[in-house]
Amino acid sequence: MFIWANLTIAVPRGCLLKVAGWSMVASVLHLEPWFIGTIFLLFLLGATTSKDFSDMEGDAAHGCVTLPIRLGVNRAARFIAPFFVLPWLLIPLGVWLRDPFGDGPVLTGDPTLLTILGLVLAAWGAWTARLVLRDPSALAKSENHPSWTHMYLMMLFGQIGFAVAYLA
Repeated sequence: MFIWANLTIAVPRGCLLKVAGWSMVASVLHLEPWFIGTIFLLFLLGATTSKDFSDMEGDAAHGCVTLPIRLGVNRAARFIAPFFVLPWLLIPLGVWLRDPFGDGPVLTGDPTLLTILGLVLAAWGAWTARLVLRDPSALAKSENHPSWTHMYLMMLFGQIGFAVAYLA
């Protein structure tokens, strides 16, 4: 119902999955894995709605009140657009922010690679948000709008990008 459905995806798949992966190589009792998880959580909080547009008829028939049903297609598109961009800008911010509980930056991977990753994903997200906002009604007409595909590709690229930045 409303944003709660998005949270049920964003918390385990966005945040906790990253923290669980981190726990395989380091302690989760630091800010860093939670910061990374929060970036992906915020991205998924909005981006997962990209699939809800094409499912509106079935969702409405079965009582599922998703964002597009609650807000309408145009308002829901405007609501989710920032989630494609803003979370990724937290990556370069995390490179330069000092960890209040530690000795260095919040993100300790390669700072150049992380900054590039965040800026590339933010630009990609802006382009995807443009696709969403250009014709919101098209979201409800096709089974898999390109924004839905880009959401998954951005997730994959972000995960690989973090791995490379931390292994470099």
